[in-house]
Amino acid sequence: MKHLSKQVLLILMLGLVIGSFSNCSSSKEATKAGIDEAYSDYRDGNKKALNNLISFYRDTSLPIEIRKEAMLKVIESNDPVGLQAIRNSLKDGSDLDYTLFQTGLQALGKTKDTENTKTILQAMAVSRTGYVTVRDEMFNIIEDQVDARSVALILKLYADATEDYAAFLQNLTLTLGKMDDARVVPILMSIAKNKKIDISIRNLAVEILATKNDPAVARLMAEMLSNPSTQNEVKTYAISLMDEMKDERLLSSMIDALHNEQVTYYGMLDAITSSLGNFDDPELKMALVKVARDDQMPSRFRKRAIVSLSVYKDPVITNQLIDILNNPDNFIFYNDLRELVGSIDDPVLQQKMQHVARTTQSKWERE
Repeated sequence: MKHLSKQVLLILMLGLVIGSFSNCSSSKEATKAGIDEAYSDYRDGNKKALNNLISFYRDTSLPIEIRKEAMLKVIESNDPVGLQAIRNSLKDGSDLDYTLFQTGLQALGKTKDTENTKTILQAMAVSRTGYVTVRDEMFNIIEDQVDARSVALILKLYADATEDYAAFLQNLTLTLGKMDDARVVPILMSIAKNKKIDISIRNLAVEILATKNDPAVARLMAEMLSNPSTQNEVKTYAISLMDEMKDERLLSSMIDALHNEQVTYYGMLDAITSSLGNFDDPELKMALVKVARDDQMPSRFRKRAIVSLSVYKDPVITNQLIDILNNPDNFIFYNDLRELVGSIDDPVLQQKMQHVARTTQSKWERE
């Protein structure tokens, strides 16, 4: 009996030794070779090897190169458990530095999964919170130590922040434009109307809005087309200030500001007139008529307005457009108007156009 007990004890001890050896052999070293071996074990059917790889990339005590290599292997596995582990890490962000954060995001970008969008948006929120916290701490440290020598650096930070915000808005606008959801229209409209936003981003919002079949968009475009900023008004206002303002530098700055406002308006006008959809809205039609008839407006915008209005084949609108031929300078639009009148096939409009054109030409020849 005693002899049997010794045998049992020996067998148990031997089992512990073998088990210990087995555990040691299944736990790979945190080296590139160990990672490759763990991944090979996973490919051979050892699911637990994937857990080793996950623990490697999460281990903040390991070199970043080893952690990145382990993460890449988890990504390469395309295992749902591994991909979910990466999602969880991105959502939390506490065990990832920038390199791993970026690697994880790039991996999710290559896989088609509805969970990826939610994860990436949460990751954006986490990264922003971390950045804002660190930024505020840095400002708290330096706010009592800032001197005149720091002004240039602070202004550079302000310029960089403005540029970053513009890039964010551009990406946001493009993303919203791809979403088939009515809720994005008010957001795009607010971007298009906000004069503090860079004109290129506002124009992008207008171009995207032109693809949305929403009555509110037509009213917004009509409102923008009715902006009274014209070169003539800039000149008139500047001249009216000459007697009141004796400071030439101040007057020059005022003229520059007005001119910039006009350039901004023309940029918006360019976006609207070049990307109009078929909005059958009275307000938008009248706004386009106003642009087409405005002799102070650049000719390219007026031409686009006439072409856009030709879609409606409206006799009343066409009748108003023919009147611009009373000015000889507007004969550059003659062919566009002739095509418009021809598409309506109205003898009265055709007779009027011929009469106005002959009368204006005769008057010009006499002069």
